[in-house]
Amino acid sequence: MSAVTSTNASKLLMFWRCIRAILLSVGMQYFLLTVFLLSVNFQLFHPLVWLATTLRLVCSLYTWFASIPLIGAVVLYGVILCQQHLVERRYCATRYRWLLQNGVRKALFLSAHLLVGYLTAWLYTGYLHSDYRHLIYKCYGQDCLSSYNVFLLGMGTTAGLYYYALEHLRNGESLHFYIVNQPRAQKFRELLLAALSKAPTMAVAPTLGYTFIFWLLGSLVRHKLSQLFGVEVDEQLVGILDLATNVRLLFYAWLLTVQIMSNMHLLRHFSAMLLAEDLPLVIARSRTAFVNEQELTLVSALSVFNVYVVQCVAARFFYNLTISPNSSARMEIFLLTEPGNRPANWRALCDQCLSIIVGFTDELADSISNISVVKGPQSFTPPPNDANAKILAEKILLRQYNQLHGIRPIMTPMSELSAEQQLQQKSEHIRRMPNWCERISGQLEASVQRLLQRIPFLVYFFHESEGAKTAYLLNNALPIYWLSQALAHLCVSSIKEDRYGVVQSDLPAIFKALHRLKRELDMLATAMASTTRAPNKNFNMLRCAVQRSLYIMCSSFYDYLGEVVPAGEELHQLQALVLHD
Repeated sequence: MSAVTSTNASKLLMFWRCIRAILLSVGMQYFLLTVFLLSVNFQLFHPLVWLATTLRLVCSLYTWFASIPLIGAVVLYGVILCQQHLVERRYCATRYRWLLQNGVRKALFLSAHLLVGYLTAWLYTGYLHSDYRHLIYKCYGQDCLSSYNVFLLGMGTTAGLYYYALEHLRNGESLHFYIVNQPRAQKFRELLLAALSKAPTMAVAPTLGYTFIFWLLGSLVRHKLSQLFGVEVDEQLVGILDLATNVRLLFYAWLLTVQIMSNMHLLRHFSAMLLAEDLPLVIARSRTAFVNEQELTLVSALSVFNVYVVQCVAARFFYNLTISPNSSARMEIFLLTEPGNRPANWRALCDQCLSIIVGFTDELADSISNISVVKGPQSFTPPPNDANAKILAEKILLRQYNQLHGIRPIMTPMSELSAEQQLQQKSEHIRRMPNWCERISGQLEASVQRLLQRIPFLVYFFHESEGAKTAYLLNNALPIYWLSQALAHLCVSSIKEDRYGVVQSDLPAIFKALHRLKRELDMLATAMASTTRAPNKNFNMLRCAVQRSLYIMCSSFYDYLGEVVPAGEELHQLQALVLHD
């Protein structure tokens, strides 16, 4: 299967999962509306009337028609959210590059948050008391703008903005991999309970903050809205005491914030949970006559570099395959394929995994070398492209060699000038401008660069911060986390299951790749310790996974390490992993 076919097949599988996540999010809107109506229409002494009234409101035609705008906003929200999961994750060296790549998508996502928050508040206020239900109502024989309704609509919009700033402004979309495989229904139940229990405390801060802002700017907003609609402004919610003493209004605002934040939390985690489920991968495609062209192999899924989700799911599938006891699929990796009796399955899988790990290690080593703590002071070396310096060095070496062995030049020099003077004289003939002009232009260029580096705005947007590439690699190192452990477990399993010895020839390359990655991570840990920078969660997970992988391999192949790894410092370090335990 070609790379394009693998990408299309994996994207198609992920597309149907996104559709299921969106449909599930749409159904969740009616559940949350039911919870809201149960909270608003609560009647302690008439429980049957309470339940019947709530059920009648949920099943009414008004609810189904009034919820259409909110459902459309939720669908838009889910599409943008799933698109962020499936888009290629590229490294942006500067914030300016990040804005060019993600600015439009982030702006659309912010608009979706604001739209969902506003439409949720608009729909839910239709079920409240008559004082809170309408934006414009009759007061003293004329049309007036309801301050209560304006307050609640603004609260819904602010809740959407607050959740976006809290969860999506700086952080990317993450996947949720469960340590223990659970049924989908149990995952949904745990996620729903976690959202409903976490949202009430999270909604306190935005509710109080919005109340304070509305006290400062509420009069101006109501005045502008009254001019826009051509109505009068009522005399409600004028001072801070009116806001602080209106307990019902504050309760409705807090309840709306709880509903909106619970809704967005569930929307976010539904897509992350469904996309992280195992793909129907196979080790080798079937050779029958009715073979499915969309059948996706493990190697093909690992080669999908432009869809981060697919590579993560494939790496996790590989890891679960290697740790499962008596796996028939794992036995296919060690089998010899026809014709030729070659280990095609193992060769393709091993080459793909090593290619991913080695490529990641090369990028990590290159990014670590640019950190000032690791780089350290370096002596000045002439640029490699200096043609004059190369010619001068060759002439000096040739002259020293001739003088040492008594070799005289065939032709007499045209002048008694030294080689340096001749070279300088030749270079002066081809120089387009005098020396003082070059010196002034170089000083001017250096001054402009120093000046630009002192302007905060330009530095913030056009300067690459130190360690940004390293942080990017560590944040996207989840496939390396799974693959390093999967390779180690597969090598250990090959001791008993590999009847043909197909793994033995690749053990040195696997040891070398994992050990090199461990050295780079240890160097990064030393740099973090010297700068008093605490390692993040992704770094700790990756470092522990690589150390654990090397430990189980060294423990299993300890008696044969001298035959697998060449004698030297690397062999002593691998042996020390077991001896120091």
